[in-house]
Amino acid sequence: MKHLIGAVLKPFAEIMFAFVITIPLWAVRALVFGILLALAVWVISLPAQMPQSPDGTKKSVLSDLRLFAIGVLALQALLYVIF
Repeated sequence: MKHLIGAVLKPFAEIMFAFVITIPLWAVRALVFGILLALAVWVISLPAQMPQSPDGTKKSVLSDLRLFAIGVLALQALLYVIF
């Protein structure tokens, strides 16, 4: 049964492999960084999200959750460059 399924799927797999190796690596990197950049722009455009304090005191700039989201996106980009 395995050989029958393998024989049926082999032409499709060869076509997909030929298609994937034609995509240049710079295009894949540009797409990944473009997605991360678009997410960063979207996060910055959102209204500030700060945890509520029970006494209503003013929060510091580090309590804005958008900054941490941008930091996570930058870390993901850095890890993509390294690995």
